[in-house]
Amino acid sequence: MGGGRVEIGVVCSVGIGEARGGRSSNQDNYLVCRSGTIRWLGKDAEEVVDTVERPEVLLAVADGMGGHEDGEIAAAAAVQAMSRLYSRPLPATPETELAGFVHEAHTRVRERVRQNGEVNMGSTLTVAWLIGNRVYWAHVGDSRLYHLRSDRITRISRDQTREEFARRDRRPVPSHAGYLAQNFIFGSRGLGNDAALRIDPGVDTGAFTLRAGDRLLLCSDGLHGRLGDEQIGDTLSHVPRPQACAAALCDRAMAHQSDDNITAIVVRVDVQSAEVDRDDDTIIPL
Repeated sequence: MGGGRVEIGVVCSVGIGEARGGRSSNQDNYLVCRSGTIRWLGKDAEEVVDTVERPEVLLAVADGMGGHEDGEIAAAAAVQAMSRLYSRPLPATPETELAGFVHEAHTRVRERVRQNGEVNMGSTLTVAWLIGNRVYWAHVGDSRLYHLRSDRITRISRDQTREEFARRDRRPVPSHAGYLAQNFIFGSRGLGNDAALRIDPGVDTGAFTLRAGDRLLLCSDGLHGRLGDEQIGDTLSHVPRPQACAAALCDRAMAHQSDDNITAIVVRVDVQSAEVDRDDDTIIPL
């Protein structure tokens, strides 16, 4: 799928701001790689880097943690690390390659941070790689990937909470079940080996086929923490232009008392029917 086969809208907002009880700085970030251009949020404005034009589209959302400056650094490091994937040759097994790349990037960035002392910063990381008429995705933390088709919303990713991992392992649900269990860079947040990430194939990674008219949403918890899946699906269905839709989702989250940073990447897909694989594998509602 070439960069011209999708329309993308991006909002990365501090939210309601400190004066209204929100955040004083923006610890979210995003990545949009398409048509030979790489974009992410710099310190004061969007950074745009020109590179060799490629046929695929690479997207990511990151939500930093670890204090104001540390959170901003972690999220920026996460998306910049993932941007390197855009320069690699297309692999035979993109889902496996993407998961491996996230692991490699985690190890590389964590070691760089560790050289300056104790590692106390981290970031969520949700990545979607659009190649041909397929989406390959991988996920760390509690940012989310959604898919909309024919006004039906499907949450693709699973929040990596203590409860979620306990359920997978058939363990009793621990205290503070809703707490996030791991971050990119930080690792397991004291619940295990902080030098490692847990990315379960087929659960924290996946792939599915796109059709014309499909929508994708990558977002931080400043959005989905205040809007239910039905509210998100309603906005994706009724605001056709991706940039306007991303802005509408942000506004709607703030109207529902979100006091966090808010990031939304909205994708509208234009795939010719002749290109579509009719086997809709792996679009499975949670």
